[in-house]
Order: sequence, then structure tokens, then C-alpha cells
Amino acid sequence: MSHNAATIRFTTYEHPLGERIRTLLRLEHLFRQAHFFHRECRNGWDSRMLVVSLFELLDLFSRTDLKSEIMKEIDRSIASLQPLIENPRVDTTRLSMTLKLLKRINDNLIETPGQLGQELRDDPFLTSIRQRSTIPGGTCDFDLPAYHQWLEGDPALRLRLQQEWLETLTPIRQAIEGLLQMVRDSATPCAVTAINGQYQQPLDTQHAYQMIRIKLPCCRETLYPEISGSRHRINIRFMQLNQLSLPEPVNLDRQFELSLCLL
Repeated sequence: MSHNAATIRFTTYEHPLGERIRTLLRLEHLFRQAHFFHRECRNGWDSRMLVVSLFELLDLFSRTDLKSEIMKEIDRSIASLQPLIENPRVDTTRLSMTLKLLKRINDNLIETPGQLGQELRDDPFLTSIRQRSTIPGGTCDFDLPAYHQWLEGDPALRLRLQQEWLETLTPIRQAIEGLLQMVRDSATPCAVTAINGQYQQPLDTQHAYQMIRIKLPCCRETLYPEISGSRHRINIRFMQLNQLSLPEPVNLDRQFELSLCLL
């Protein structure tokens, strides 16, 4: 591999083709955000962002019986993967490890009592902050002096409590990460070309594709895809930002990598 090829950076764009994957992607995003602000926590402002991320996670948890939905998805994945054990073309060692991981994640969810995030909902300190967080600017120091003291107090104590909060969500985080990783790994990328910046492809309705992934090399151009899709067809239109940072269509042919993910 040449030196230039080795240093090329890529950006991946993902688009869900169903509500369940859409929810999992949003939760994954919030978990990454929360862990980033915990890991890089330099001051109280980072802790504020972590708390906001936790509240958004709790909001998503309450919109559906997410725990049951994820366990159903794990059971479906195990049922689809188990027969492959007998396939001589399959890496049975890797498959066995994947099945064991899924079963362990499922067992951890079963052992998690009550609704997802219940420990955080029952935390009186977080509850006092959450009640004010719906008001613009409602978590100022004069509104929540106890919160202000915590943010300005001993960083070691603040980090320890943040870690405890995040650990209560470890089973659901691991389940989401495991499921999405398997979906992503289910497809082999293929090189395709968008003619005049547009690409369309019909989908086999016998397969319930779950996610579209587009991989583009990073470059100085402000190029990005607008993706829409259903179980019948996907449509991709490439756009770029002009000098005023306004979107405009790209009318040139563009090659990219496309993955149609299905587990």
C-alpha cells in the first residue's frame, strides 16, 4: 500500500431503514456523548453536558418498552445466526463467540430490574435537576445551589458519581453496541457511482434491510449525502455547502462505497 493510500481518511454516513434501528442509533449517539464528556471531564461544564445526555437517554427509554424490544431483537439475531454453525464456509469460532456474547448480553438485560434507567429516575439529586432542565436556563446556580456546589466542588467526587450513573446503564449500552456492530458487519461494501450526483437502487423486498452505510473519503470539498429510503428503494443525492454554508446539489459523478446492512 502506498503512503498516500494509507493516510486517506474516510467519513461514514448511516441511515436507518426502520424505527428500531433508528432508536438504537440515537441511543448509541447519546451514550457516546455521555462517555465523551465523562472521559474528557475538565470542569463543571463537561459534567453539565453529561447530565443533559443522561436526561435525553431517560427520555428515549420512556417512549417505548425498549428493554423488551431489544431482547426480541437479540432473540431474532440468535435465531438467524444459530443455523449457520453447520455451514462449512462460516468461521464457526467467530460465530460461536458472537452467539455467546448475545446470550450474555440478553442475560444481563434479564437481570436488570424494572424499567431501563430506573435507578437514575429514582435518584433525588438528578430528579431535582431534571425538573428544572425543561426551563430555558433553569439550572442556573441561583435555581439549583446544590447542583452548583457539586459542579464546583471536588472533581474526584464528581467523577466517581458520574461513573456510578453510567455503570447503571452498562447492560443496555452493551446490548445496543453489540447489535449495531453486528448489523454493520453484516454487509460487504461495494463501489458504486452517483451519476450527476444522484444514485437510486431498488431493494429486494424479500430482505428487510436495516441500515444504509455510505463511506466517503475526507477532502476539502464540503460534500455530503442526503439519504432517503424504504423497504423498496433507496435514493441518495450528493450535496455540498457553498461559500455561504448553504447546501446546493452536486452535478458531477461521484464514486462512493455503499453497504446494505441486514442481519
